[in-house]
Amino acid sequence: MNTRIAALVAAAALVAAPFALARQGTPGAAPATVTAQQGLSAAQRTALLGEIATSMQKVKTASGKFEQLAPDFSVTSGTFALSRPGKVRFDYDDPSPLLIVSNGTTVALQDDELETTDRVPLGSTPLSLLLDDKLDFETEAEILDVVQAGGQVAVTLSDRSGEMDGTLTLIFTGPDHDLTGWRTVDGGGNVTSVALSDVVTGKKLNPRLFTVKDFDDE
Repeated sequence: MNTRIAALVAAAALVAAPFALARQGTPGAAPATVTAQQGLSAAQRTALLGEIATSMQKVKTASGKFEQLAPDFSVTSGTFALSRPGKVRFDYDDPSPLLIVSNGTTVALQDDELETTDRVPLGSTPLSLLLDDKLDFETEAEILDVVQAGGQVAVTLSDRSGEMDGTLTLIFTGPDHDLTGWRTVDGGGNVTSVALSDVVTGKKLNPRLFTVKDFDDE
């Protein structure tokens, strides 16, 4: 996998987790950091992860806006649409030329400026876990930490298969465990944060949103 594809796959992982999404978001805000840890027993942790997974699975479709803060402190934004299982689309606003689409089998990474479309298997990205119709954190990922404080829960996980390096931290808020944002740290220690806003769930989405053509086919 070349550097460009790896970077785009990392971006896809960052902006591809909106399941139990926040019903109200704060545009332009990075996910809050959960710092004060409330000790959890093994049984409490398992129960909490089960509640979060159940909440996420209830959302079959979602759409809204995202804002991404990159390691170099540049900010990009755009819109997303999601249909579980396996399908998601992220349109980056201008001037970014990127479009990321998962059709349930592969993730297409398209660059309008370069007129290129790269594809990687969905199963080789963290999207395969987060877009699963039967989510089970503890069997499908390696849970590194679960922190609960002030109405928020932060779940830090890594890829159990080892295909993707780095970690992903999901931030959930409120009694329904709405996903309000996430952070990733790649193998080089670079941190990227994402915040969600204006999320609508349960709306019927056009299936064509989850297809993308190569430039040669257009």
